Amino acid sequence: MYNIMHDLIGKVKTEKLTAEGKIIVCPFGFLRGNTFSNCCVIIDEAQNATMRQTELMIGRLGRNSKMIFCGDMSQCDLRNKKDSGFDFFGKLEIQVEGVKAFGLQQNHRHEIVDPILDVFTTYRD
Repeated sequence: MYNIMHDLIGKVKTEKLTAEGKIIVCPFGFLRGNTFSNCCVIIDEAQNATMRQTELMIGRLGRNSKMIFCGDMSQCDLRNKKDSGFDFFGKLEIQVEGVKAFGLQQNHRHEIVDPILDVFTTYRD
């Protein structure tokens, strides 16, 4: 997560905002009892969060805040992909006003990644 922030806003600014407590990196195990108010919460690698963990995260959303779940189901590491809470956002979007699900239309990494992943997919199938 830090390397992405370094790319986006620079190492110095990342370290300054972290020291000021404006950026907090927090593992799931330390979420209970927290409410995230007046902030933007980003959950990365959300495809690896179970339904219970996803529910826990959503329950932490405080007033005047936004929560962003980022993930890729093709990279889900859970033994049973149906245990992931990530795909649930498609259902939530239909049933709950204010929930939006977006999918990337193109790869945002090096241009060689897509053809390599296509070979992996073909090999795996």
